[in-house]
Amino acid sequence: MPDERASGMILFREGARGREYLLIKHRSGGHWGFPKGRLEPGEDELAAAQREVAEEVGIPHPEIVPGFSHLVSYRFVRDRELVRKEVRLFLARADGPGSPQREEIEAMEWLPVPEALSRLTYPEGRGALLQAEAFLQREGSP
Repeated sequence: MPDERASGMILFREGARGREYLLIKHRSGGHWGFPKGRLEPGEDELAAAQREVAEEVGIPHPEIVPGFSHLVSYRFVRDRELVRKEVRLFLARADGPGSPQREEIEAMEWLPVPEALSRLTYPEGRGALLQAEAFLQREGSP
């Protein structure tokens, strides 16, 4: 059983360089990943992901891609205690470029897959991105 549960989104759009994915650089830790955050009481995973995307990157109504979700599990140490965390990532087409919430987000970039893979800090993020891209290719999404 995880100590913490969070939810987020792998956001994509069609850009000048083809399909691009949104990556954010978190102020705490300085790592590159996807918009995500903890579930609030009474909130399901999808609702939490939608709220976090609206709050962190200013994209209030992304178009959810049905049939895709990816669970990432990892451990880290906080205040000398081991924390087990699970993050459910959904896939969605962005309905705008977004704008970072500067208190939590240091930077954000839309990148094609090769650049996004090299920018993501953790292997779990790279695996999630590869699965999302494979899913979109199988489904015939542009």
